[in-house]
Amino acid sequence: MSLTVRQVIESRCLSQDDDPAVQNFDEYGLVTQAVTVAAGTDLSYIDNPFANAFPGDHYRILAGLMTVLRPKRIVDIGTHYGTGTRVMLDFAPRAKVDTFDVLKWSSFEKTYLDERDFVGNGGNLTQHISDLSDEAEFNKFSALLGQADFIMCDGPKDDKFEEKFYSLLSGINMEYKTRWLFLDDIRFMSELINWRRIQNKKIDLTSFGHFSGTGLVDICEGLNFLQ
Repeated sequence: MSLTVRQVIESRCLSQDDDPAVQNFDEYGLVTQAVTVAAGTDLSYIDNPFANAFPGDHYRILAGLMTVLRPKRIVDIGTHYGTGTRVMLDFAPRAKVDTFDVLKWSSFEKTYLDERDFVGNGGNLTQHISDLSDEAEFNKFSALLGQADFIMCDGPKDDKFEEKFYSLLSGINMEYKTRWLFLDDIRFMSELINWRRIQNKKIDLTSFGHFSGTGLVDICEGLNFLQ
């Protein structure tokens, strides 16, 4: 039998029955609401061939989460072309969004952002050119991260960034409030153990998100990352 598959990633299956952080997740009402919204959401207005994939990519479930959670402060790590940033701006229109990358948004050959999105031109978006896996850089923005209601991490998956960022994030003493960490590509080989090391209540949303892995973590009291 011959089958055509667009992309294949190397991954592994890890048991979940022995991961207390997964077993303790209890916000299924939130998840079902977000999935229902995602199923009825149309992102075909974004000229990205994967933006409207559901399941298959994480943008529609992200839109669902924005709609249900209504965050006021968002941190977006990994601006890149701005697809995820675009979704968060559009589906949480009252939120202040701070997006991070090591390259300016306008330096990419394709972008789904424009000047009107940015603070100073009428928008709610600010970009910071910074590597948050660098401790000195992280410390500059630790207060901002602590204030966020929703943090999306779509970093480089280079066997370095995510582990270091999670370690640094776990060092912030966060005031208790509703706060979520949304992770992309948790089934990459480089991320399987990082996902396992997260001790907070969490759920693997891959069936409704990115085929390479989508994770949602409750960090209402901060991140507990096993060192």
